[in-house]
Amino acid sequence: MTAHPRRFLPVFSIGLALAIVLALAGPARAVATPAGDVIGKLNGAFLQVMQNAATLGYEGRYKQLEPVVADAFDFTLMSRVAMGGQWQNLTDAQKQTLVDTFRRYSTATYAARLDGFKDQRFEILGEEQKAQNTVLVKNQIASASGDPIRIDYLLRPDQGQLKIIDVYLKGSISQLSVYRSEFIDVMGSRGFDGLIQTLDQRIADMSKGGAPAAQ
Repeated sequence: MTAHPRRFLPVFSIGLALAIVLALAGPARAVATPAGDVIGKLNGAFLQVMQNAATLGYEGRYKQLEPVVADAFDFTLMSRVAMGGQWQNLTDAQKQTLVDTFRRYSTATYAARLDGFKDQRFEILGEEQKAQNTVLVKNQIASASGDPIRIDYLLRPDQGQLKIIDVYLKGSISQLSVYRSEFIDVMGSRGFDGLIQTLDQRIADMSKGGAPAAQ
């Protein structure tokens, strides 16, 4: 896949891209845990879509991934954090629109990136309890052709179910923190409608074969 430089949401897209472009083969962990099961289920769905990418096409990949992505991520919390203090200034309808658009954008990015399979593997390295009842699942993407790449997931309970609230590249770069910076920047220049329009345009581009925003 060819990288197409794009300013909007670059680092968040890095996390999304690497988490899926580098194939996820056979999640390996010594002991099953609730948090590990969430990530293992997500990765298993990614792998299945990648293996059938050509047959499914973009629309088929999107349809298959939509419920999986919606179930794995807490888009309400992520939207609130990404908006910072401006979240409180949104109407209830605007908040719901943002959450829905965020979810569609994420699903579209996965569907666009999951367009093939190479012989890499996804390894769960362990877990670490964090503040506010969160847990960090440590992962690496390994392959025979390069060094492993760390992609970690932060999960938090939501109504009794653990959900992803952030993705960390190389063990330290928070995609949600950068996403928040980008949201505030676009909101400042184009307002809420401009933010939604930007995401909607990216979704439309990807549905027509355009590449997701690249690092």
